[in-house]
Amino acid sequence: MPLTGPYSQAPSAGNLMVGRGAVLIDRFDSSGNHTGLQHVGNVTALEVSDKAEVKEKYESIDHASNLYARAVIHQAYTIKLTGDEFTLDNLARALNGVVEQITAPGATVSAAAITPVGGVALGRYYFLGFRNVTTLTDVKQGASTLVAGTDYTVDLARGLVYILPTSVTVTPGSQLTADFVYGAYTYNAVNLGTIGTVDCYLRFNGDSATGPVFDAEWWHVQFTPTGQQGFISDDFGNWELEGMVIADLVNHPTEPIGRITQIR
Repeated sequence: MPLTGPYSQAPSAGNLMVGRGAVLIDRFDSSGNHTGLQHVGNVTALEVSDKAEVKEKYESIDHASNLYARAVIHQAYTIKLTGDEFTLDNLARALNGVVEQITAPGATVSAAAITPVGGVALGRYYFLGFRNVTTLTDVKQGASTLVAGTDYTVDLARGLVYILPTSVTVTPGSQLTADFVYGAYTYNAVNLGTIGTVDCYLRFNGDSATGPVFDAEWWHVQFTPTGQQGFISDDFGNWELEGMVIADLVNHPTEPIGRITQIR
């Protein structure tokens, strides 16, 4: 369709752009259905690359062997996102996981074995099997009750018992049990590595600091994680997604890849 309104033409300083904007992802469910657009937070880089694979034919008629013919045989669009807001949904996308909940009803537990088959070792942590421990009644080695602060310390919120390396009571290789009470809890979590790719509709709502403003949308992007997740760092961490655009010829036969719209 020919343009019917004014549009920018080069050269013009008004065409120089410092890009800004919001990225929204509509993740498809297992049946390929849309689930709704979700703002991914601050994105420091949105990069789009058009990669073409070209075949070239050179003639062999004379010594120059000039280029005889050239054809593009494959064309692919790559999109890379770099974000720095660590939400559960962003972590799930960055680590090929799904968001879920872990729950426990709360209970009183007696004589629960907390050491592995090989027995206890000094200076090690042992998980009680539940978080949100409200009361740790006893930690025992056989019939002997260990002393808190002398033989062990405890992180009640995480359900971890630390056997002090200075304990003279604990016998390495022995088995420990614990009596405790834990409260009901529900935590949000990411179940890691449960999917192969993140398939979604991707939308960019532009808001340039200067220059023209563009919105963009890609009907079907298949993301896979790249880079490393900085859980310990001296700087603000970030996550990365890199993916390929899948042509949607069924729903968008005349624009199978996507669309970029100039807003102003």
